[in-house]
Amino acid sequence: MMPFKYNPPTRTFCQVCEELHINDVFNPILETHDGKASSANNYPFHNWYNFVLGYSPQFPEYMLRREGITNTDLVVDPFMGSGTTLVACKQLGLHSIGIDANDFMVDTARIKLDWNLDVKALRQCRDDLLQQIENLYAAYDWETELEFAGQLSLFSTLGKVRRNYRPILEDQRPEMLSERYISDKPLARAMLIDRIINARFAESPFKPLFDLALTALIVPISNVRYGPGFGVIKPREDADVMGVYASKLNRMVEDLAAVSDVQKRTSSDVLLGDSRNLSSYIEPNTASLMITSPPYPGDHEYTKHTRLELIFRGYASNNEEFQTIKRRMLRASTTNIYKEDNDKQPIIGLKSIQKITNLIQERLEHDGATSGFEKLYTKLVWEYFGGMYKALKESYHVLQSGGKIALLVSDSHAFKMVHIQTAAILQEIGIMVGFVEPEIVPWQLKPSTSHKYWLRENILILKKP
Repeated sequence: MMPFKYNPPTRTFCQVCEELHINDVFNPILETHDGKASSANNYPFHNWYNFVLGYSPQFPEYMLRREGITNTDLVVDPFMGSGTTLVACKQLGLHSIGIDANDFMVDTARIKLDWNLDVKALRQCRDDLLQQIENLYAAYDWETELEFAGQLSLFSTLGKVRRNYRPILEDQRPEMLSERYISDKPLARAMLIDRIINARFAESPFKPLFDLALTALIVPISNVRYGPGFGVIKPREDADVMGVYASKLNRMVEDLAAVSDVQKRTSSDVLLGDSRNLSSYIEPNTASLMITSPPYPGDHEYTKHTRLELIFRGYASNNEEFQTIKRRMLRASTTNIYKEDNDKQPIIGLKSIQKITNLIQERLEHDGATSGFEKLYTKLVWEYFGGMYKALKESYHVLQSGGKIALLVSDSHAFKMVHIQTAAILQEIGIMVGFVEPEIVPWQLKPSTSHKYWLRENILILKKP
């Protein structure tokens, strides 16, 4: 990972965007405020863990209202992420099932959807935990850098002997979680919290909640930032780990205190798996509505956006374990393409995709592009849309007759500034699968940091006859 550095794109002009601006009226349902696209940051339960590539609960809420979904219906999200659609359903008393390929996301969604906790007992345990953290922090010297890690230091003001924090990290810092990504002091503080949780609350029903609150602060206290790409900023020596953790826990407790009995009883099932095999996990002909936001063809590697969390929690400690997760995922990044991939086969004759890949190849040759990743651009586009063909075909099987799938997808300029109108191509693929009555609903405009254009994010709605 490299520090953030602005590298001007080789192209900044898009003829498709210019034509769309002149010929098409884009009236989005959701207005973009202050140059930022919508997110889940300010919503109860959703904000327990913020995934940078996630979407606002306004999208599933809009679709649930639009389709008149009731508690007799089943809602499915085949690309669940951290559970935005499922949380929105649970808040409305609607039954839902979600599936995701990322182990961390699956466990996060399960925790966000467990509302049957004793809030009074939770408050007591939270207070006990925070007090223990404060007491343990006070036993360490966080200011004096000692020559020897095992050395004790004298805290002269209080006349107390304090321990050096560095031994906390010895043989415990995950190999892939280097100091470049998260500095010693913040990581040591986080590891002390983890130590207390495991020692004192191992059998507590609140442990998953305490764990998630800790994992959710790993990126905020680290040297990693997303824009939305992955990068490293100037190392920060320390961070207010205790303050961030307490704030997150307090938010969780208050959200749980506000839930109703109906919401507690509403089922929300979370599954780990590959949505290209969706009907292997969910019974066919059962879903009334599917609401999802699959990966976009934007060259974002989704495990990279949860890299710190996956490492910190031990889901992946080496490249092989990361690859196990990545192979379950739709191909949406050049770092997630494999020689044996052949999802493109069912769509190989689509002229709309051929036109895109031909133009990408022309620009690669014109620019003399030689990097390994650039050489994968055309294969990635084919594998992405081929994978979406499989996912849509599986979704077709899971939907009942008359059921619909709503996909929130964005246009892309990721490959040599070639404009990919994602919703339009997926509409074509959906019709191939057997869906009818396609509709593209403008959702919002998304700003880009690399060119002057705002990309269109649309909802593609397809119906099973």
